[in-house]
Amino acid sequence: MESVLIVLNYNDAITTKKLINNAENIKKIDKIVVVDNNSSDNSLEELEKLKGEKTDVIKAEKNGGYAYGNNYGVTYAIRKYSPKYIFIANPDIELGESVIDGILKFFETQARENKKIGVVSGKMVTTTGAKIHPAWKLPTYGDCLWENLMVLRKLLRVKSAYYNQDYFMGKESKVDVVSGAFFAIETKTFVDMGMLDESTFLYGEENILAYKLKKEGYDNYILNQYEFLHHHSVSISKNIKSTGKKLDLAYESRCIYLDKYLKAGKIKKIIHAVTYKVGKINYLLAKRLTAGTK
Repeated sequence: MESVLIVLNYNDAITTKKLINNAENIKKIDKIVVVDNNSSDNSLEELEKLKGEKTDVIKAEKNGGYAYGNNYGVTYAIRKYSPKYIFIANPDIELGESVIDGILKFFETQARENKKIGVVSGKMVTTTGAKIHPAWKLPTYGDCLWENLMVLRKLLRVKSAYYNQDYFMGKESKVDVVSGAFFAIETKTFVDMGMLDESTFLYGEENILAYKLKKEGYDNYILNQYEFLHHHSVSISKNIKSTGKKLDLAYESRCIYLDKYLKAGKIKKIIHAVTYKVGKINYLLAKRLTAGTK
């Protein structure tokens, strides 16, 4: 079997069902594995109605987060179908035949040239026209500090780790990190990299995967001529309404990245913790003040 699409659901069967109905019509997706991440609502009951020749619905043993849930689905797909390629998608995206076909052809073309290809995705577009970054540079320790100090970074106009929009003008763009909203990877490569780091719950998984791929000499790409639609953070916002909680989860993932992969020392970790506490207060205060002026 050539390709399997993994879709992770948590308490958002409506959004997930839209993606599955969309993906079932894409010929180059051979199988779809929907993982219910131990939802607390009736998602599993609703999703099981989608079971069919092309779609499997399984339930994870716990809600262990994005990395755990997707790894659970990939492990199931490997055991049952042994696909050559894995597609991982958030429920809040829409796919077309062209982006799937284009990505698979890119893998095959690069393989014939003996190139080590890691993660590949298409050009991300939104219904609102909001600028969402499909990829970014691998974060340094300094980038993690500025991520903590978002308000100050904006005021000082400090350059972020994101690529400029004109970087994505050609047929394809070589990048460090590809957004976890939607991407493809060869199954063997994914397994060789240890899959996604399950010590993260939400956010930052892409940075860790990209770090491991770069260390082993793999290149990641955005194929700019093939688009997919992303209804940004629809599922996340439904389940995590607190801005503070989202900030905390992102910070915790940065801590794991700094500790396990960048091998940050004790002093650097303390500085990182302090800047986060200051940055979080500033961000929430700025958000409250902005809301009050509307």
